[in-house]
Amino acid sequence: MKKYCAAVLISLSALQVSALATLKKDPAYRDARRNGAQTKIELHIHDDDGTPVPDAKIKAYLGMNFRPLGTWINGTTDTNGVFVLEGKTCGDEIEVFVAKDGYYGSHVIYRYAKMGEERDVKDGKWQPYGAAEKIPLREIVNPCHLANIEKWVDVPCTNTWIGFDMELGDFVAPLGMGKVPDFEVFVEWDGRSADSCSMCKAEIRFSAKGSGGYFSDKIAESAYKFSYRADTNALLLASFATINRDGDFFETHAPFPEDRYFVTKTRCVVKEKEETVVAHYGYIRRLDVYPSKSSHARIDYSGVFNSVPNDLNLEPKCLESKSLNNPIYTPSGSK
Repeated sequence: MKKYCAAVLISLSALQVSALATLKKDPAYRDARRNGAQTKIELHIHDDDGTPVPDAKIKAYLGMNFRPLGTWINGTTDTNGVFVLEGKTCGDEIEVFVAKDGYYGSHVIYRYAKMGEERDVKDGKWQPYGAAEKIPLREIVNPCHLANIEKWVDVPCTNTWIGFDMELGDFVAPLGMGKVPDFEVFVEWDGRSADSCSMCKAEIRFSAKGSGGYFSDKIAESAYKFSYRADTNALLLASFATINRDGDFFETHAPFPEDRYFVTKTRCVVKEKEETVVAHYGYIRRLDVYPSKSSHARIDYSGVFNSVPNDLNLEPKCLESKSLNNPIYTPSGSK
């Protein structure tokens, strides 16, 4: 452990030296980092179809050597869905919030200054000056009441397949409170606590006829990042794996990339000709496995389930209110 800490300290010192060396290369960049430089960004706000969104509210923060210093700017997009953001910043943080009635809020962060990188500054202006940036603002289409689960669940037993109920977010009885196994989980774990564990992983499979799922891309900027409806034409996967730790204590692996999630099709009734006549849809935002300090392996689960048969809607009503004024999308210190 001491050797590891020393290596980390050496690596951090090297990064700091590299960053300082970078700052010395260009006096204009160094001055902009210390005292700020002008920025100009054309924010182009559009909907899912690429159509400009006029009269969208903009709240932007131009950072000056981190919070609480900086400037808040408020405005509205024009008839072309454009708002020109101008002001002075040290480049640490340019944070933009977008909102309009009938739409989910959007949130984007831009940075001119990153560790070890040097950006152009000319005539007291960050470059590129006046660059266009597109931000999606997604409509609230048809939100409905769906099971929206986020919870930790202790794994009742390892090295065997156990069913998991997406609607209740628990393993099926008698190992949990779940009733219907939407998918099955096989957890391997070396039995050691989080402080000393070197192997903890899981495999997820959809064994029932007609069931499975597919990975889909998130829309990172939006408060609602997922598909409005399940795609019945998507090629379904029968299984996928998630690894938290495998050999190296300090190396962990997330089950999903940050920009993807997994849409599910379960509880299917299939005719003799392999035609699905009944199905339930949902999606898994996160499913990871960890060793806990209570001598258990644990599942970190986050997902949505539509209990209405054959309803493709994946838009939970609980997310409808996420906009510019929602605390999640208004940072501390905002004005």
